Amino acid sequence: MIHIKYSSSKNSKKRDFTEIQVCNQKENAFKIIYQIINQKIIEKRSLSLEQLVIFCSFKIIKKIRNKTNHQEIQKESTKQFLKNKANLKNLKNIKTMTIEIMVDRFPKNIIKFSI
Repeated sequence: MIHIKYSSSKNSKKRDFTEIQVCNQKENAFKIIYQIINQKIIEKRSLSLEQLVIFCSFKIIKKIRNKTNHQEIQKESTKQFLKNKANLKNLKNIKTMTIEIMVDRFPKNIIKFSI
C-alpha cells in the first residue's frame, strides 16, 4: 500500500492538502503513470503539480523500499523536484511543498521543498 499526501502553500498560513492512495494490486498502473510523466519530462512538455508529485514520489518509494536513509532521500528528491519544476504550469505563487509518503510497513517519510 502506498499513501501519498502532499501540500503546497502560497503563504505561511494556508495549506492545500491532496492525498493519493495506491493499493498493492494497482502498483503496476502507478508505474505506467510514472512512465507517461517521465516521457512528458523528456519531451519538455508542461506538467501539473500532481504529475510532478507522482514522478518524485515514485522515485522516493523505490528508495524507501531499498532502505535508503532519510537524508539521502531528501537530498535526491529535492534535486529531482527542482530540476523538473521548470516544466510546471502553475507554480507562480507556491512557496513551500511537503510530501508525506507511507509505503507498506515502513515509517512515514516527510520530504519538504522550498521553492
